[in-house]
Amino acid sequence: MTAAAGQIADDFAAANGEAIAFVEGCTDGQWTTVVGGEDWPVGVVLHHIAVGHLQMIDWLGLARRGQEITTKASEIDADNARHARDFAAVARDETIEGLRRHGAHLAEVIRGLSRAELATTASFGPGDGVEVPTEQLALVAARHCRTHLDAARNALESGAG
Repeated sequence: MTAAAGQIADDFAAANGEAIAFVEGCTDGQWTTVVGGEDWPVGVVLHHIAVGHLQMIDWLGLARRGQEITTKASEIDADNARHARDFAAVARDETIEGLRRHGAHLAEVIRGLSRAELATTASFGPGDGVEVPTEQLALVAARHCRTHLDAARNALESGAG
């Protein structure tokens, strides 16, 4: 494991741990509070984080080999809308399990990135094909987690839950 990969994985694991703790502390009312800007209930937002870990594992697998990530932003939007419908009533236990299991796997993948793999670039479809180093993509894992977690926290702090 490289120092850079270890630091990225540790930061991601900390963000994922924050998400798990947040879910564990949610009441039933908070779990169903709609998150402004997301227009999804808190539960869907947190489950989206867990599912996003799987997508990041796939993307890092491609990027570390220099293979194009062909997913388009419009496809991600459609998948997110479908996810919100399919998991509108997702349980906290299921979400915690996904965050734990997928988060541990993603952290392991990140830790396994070599120095050469971190420097490898790949065409990133969601970014209109911009070449992105694997290291930059790996950093998105924690940011994705924290961005959605912050939105959920803000919804509850605003008094909506």
